[in-house]
Amino acid sequence: MPRPLFAYVPNRALQQFTRVRRTSGGTKDSYGDATFTENQTAGFRGMFQIAGKPNQTVTIAGNEVRYDAVCYMAATMAVGEDDVLLFGSSSATTISTRYRVNGVVTVYDGSIIDHKQVFVSQEVR
Repeated sequence: MPRPLFAYVPNRALQQFTRVRRTSGGTKDSYGDATFTENQTAGFRGMFQIAGKPNQTVTIAGNEVRYDAVCYMAATMAVGEDDVLLFGSSSATTISTRYRVNGVVTVYDGSIIDHKQVFVSQEVR
């Protein structure tokens, strides 16, 4: 069985990042706001490419998605549109740049899944 082309990218060429998945607690705090927790999973690797201009758009499944950067990662990476990716420093979240996931596209190389393109926008400007 052929390997995906993305698997041949050397590990040292890939940037390390952290995925943050927010889960709802289902309760309200003393201000009446919904509570939630953020679960971090570190050690993911991929390539990060800044968009040519701010708020660039791409059409995914008939929907226009705005993004500031594209992340290329292995097809087995579990990432969803409610997640946040931390780049810059995957171990110290206070100095990392948070990117909200706006869209995910699975890229095929013939009949096998090669990699994922994750369209993200910077959370705080």
